[in-house]
This record gives sequence, C-alpha cells and structure tokens, in this order.
Amino acid sequence: MSWLVWLIAAIFFAYEFFVRISPTIMIPNLMHYFNVDAAVLGSLSAFYYYAYAVMQIPAGALVDRYGIRKLLIPSALLVALSIGAFSFTQDLWVAEIARILMGFGSAFAFIGCLKLAANWFPKQQFPILVGLTNTVGVIGALTAEAPLAISVAHYGWRHTMLATGAVGLIITFFIFLIVRDYPKYCKPHMQPIKRNLWKGLLHIIRFPQTWIVAIIGGLMVAPVSGFTELWSIPFLMKAHHMTRPEAAGLASLMFLGIAVGGPIHGVISRLLGRRKPELFISACLALICLSLVIYGAIDSLLLLGALLFGFGFFTSSMLLCFALNTESQPSWASGVTLAFTNMLVMLGGTISQPLIGFVLDLQTKNHGVSELSSLSCHDFRLALSILPASFVIAIIMIPFVKESYCNNASKKHP
Repeated sequence: MSWLVWLIAAIFFAYEFFVRISPTIMIPNLMHYFNVDAAVLGSLSAFYYYAYAVMQIPAGALVDRYGIRKLLIPSALLVALSIGAFSFTQDLWVAEIARILMGFGSAFAFIGCLKLAANWFPKQQFPILVGLTNTVGVIGALTAEAPLAISVAHYGWRHTMLATGAVGLIITFFIFLIVRDYPKYCKPHMQPIKRNLWKGLLHIIRFPQTWIVAIIGGLMVAPVSGFTELWSIPFLMKAHHMTRPEAAGLASLMFLGIAVGGPIHGVISRLLGRRKPELFISACLALICLSLVIYGAIDSLLLLGALLFGFGFFTSSMLLCFALNTESQPSWASGVTLAFTNMLVMLGGTISQPLIGFVLDLQTKNHGVSELSSLSCHDFRLALSILPASFVIAIIMIPFVKESYCNNASKKHP
C-alpha cells in the first residue's frame, strides 16, 4: 500500500513535469499563434515557474498543517482545468493566467509526494525515494518530448493540450480514491503536532546552511530549466540541422539521464554516508558535458547523445540537496523544509528561461532578423553561456556546505 500511495502521487508529479515543459515542443506554434517574440514566449513559459516558486513556502506550510490528501486533490484538479483553459484561449493574457494557475496547482506535487514518502517509508530510504520520485517525474518529461512533438504535428497544439487536461481529471480521481496521509497502523502519537503555519519556516530560515544548500540546487537546476526544458530543441535543430521530432528525441536523452541518475546518486551517497563529495564531483562532470554540447564541434550523434545523457545523469545529483536540508531539520517541519528548498531550486527556472530568450531577441535585433531560425549557432551559444556559468557558481559554493551540520542538527521541538 505504501508503494501504491507513493506511486499515485509520483504520477501527479510526472504529469506536472509534462505540463511544465510542454511549451518547448510548441515554441513555433505559440510564437506564431500569439504573434510574440522569444522573450515573451520565455516569459509565458516562466509564468509557471513564478507561481510554482511563490507557492512553495505556503504549500509546504499547508501540507504540514492540514495534511497531503486534502491539498493534492484540489491542486490536481486546478492543473487539469487550467490546461483546458490554455487549450481554448485566443488571448495571450488568458494563456499567461492559465500558466500561473498550472504553477499554483503543481506546487503541491513534488512536496506532497516526498511528504508521503517520509510518512510511509523508513527514514533511511528517503534519499532513494527522492531519486525515484524524480525518476517518475522525468518519465513525464520523456513523454512530453518526441511523443508530444508527434501529437502536436498531427493533431495541433490545442487538441493535444485538451487531451492532456482530460488525463489530469483521471489522475485527480485516483488521488481521491487511493492516497492517504498515513498508514492505518500509524498510532496517534506518531503523527506530527499541528503547529502554527509559519513556525516551521521561522525555524528553518535561521540556519545559513539551509540557504546555501538550496541555492546550490537552484544553480544546478537553472541549466535544466533553461536548456533541457525549453531552448535545447531550437539549438539542436540549428547546430545539427535536425527536424523538430529528431531534436526532441535526442533532447529526451537528458531526461533519461536525470531519470536514471536520481536513484543512483541516492544509493551512492547512502553507501558513502555523505552527500557533499557526490554533489561536487557530479556538478563538475555535468559542467563538462554541457560545455561540450554547447561549444564543441561534435559530428557524431552517438557522442552528442552520450553527452546529453551524461549532463542529465550528473545534474540529477542536485536531488541530494533535498536530503541535505531535510536531514538537518525536525520531522514536524519537513514539509516546509522541502518547500523552501524547492522554491529556491525552481527560481533557477524562472530566471534562466526568459533570460536566454532576452539574449536571443537581442541577437535578432542586432542582425536585423525576426525569426529565431535566422540566428547562427554562435548566437545561440552566446545566449546559452549563462548556463555553464551557473554551474561554475554552484561548484564554488559546494565546499561551503558543512555536512557535519546536517548530521548533528537538533531534532528537538522548539
């Protein structure tokens, strides 16, 4: 039953991941239909991240206070209905509001799934469950690459998104039917005390290490959000003369790497008994893979695919940031701890996507062109240079993580 409860919540997270990255497949369709440039499209995609990031702290506090099931049901329903509104709209401002509502509803998916993992599984399995949760989520991203590109090409983006909304209604029904906050054998004294909504937040923000670890996670996610989830397909089409479905299929290798890497990093760090060395080495290797993809003159598709897979695999080590912060805080504040970490992590996406779009628009103006397809590889590489820089900053910060703090933090209730 514990696996089933977790799996239903993880499927909602996969669905949320699918919705999050769907604009990358529809870039030309959306730009043409709404008559917008790359910066505006980047902002349209990022509206999801803005709402998602803003809602993380309230979502974590609400989950700690009121439980998971009561919040997952309406949040899944909100995402499904918002997708339906997005599929019908003819106005950009309605599409932006729909993306915001998708972000609001999706804010509970990852936190709720991890909170259920903490409630239903032994504590020592939590890092592995974080990785498995991310793996299921990335399956949603894999589904949103080549298959979604084919669906959009054959049926159009509106019908594709409408069908996506219908799937969300089915997921909402299964959450209602199966998900419960605790096992039946959980005794009353084992359940957390319902504290003031903001007491957990005030407790965790006093620790500088919580901030450092979360910011490192955000810096490592920025390349995933900026490249993997939005701008990789236009870049691959330009740099390697691919069709959109071909580029989407190759880009999906990054998500496959993330899916495979998440649980493996959890297992390795558990065997080592430490998170920091795994995080540092993986960040360095992810930087190398991404830099070769962006700047390297790669003729072999096999090598390119291996580098994209490696980038996703090593970047998935950022999931250890959730374990680092959760281990440092008492269980009664685990929801808001996960939410605070996830909020700063997702800020990487809110910044990187529109920033890359802004730089691309500057390039089109400099060259006197109106279409992204008219830009050169050099122009794309210049815009994407933001992403390796993000990794460099994260690598510089990792040595400042004090892992002994995570092992020795007080677990007492204040």
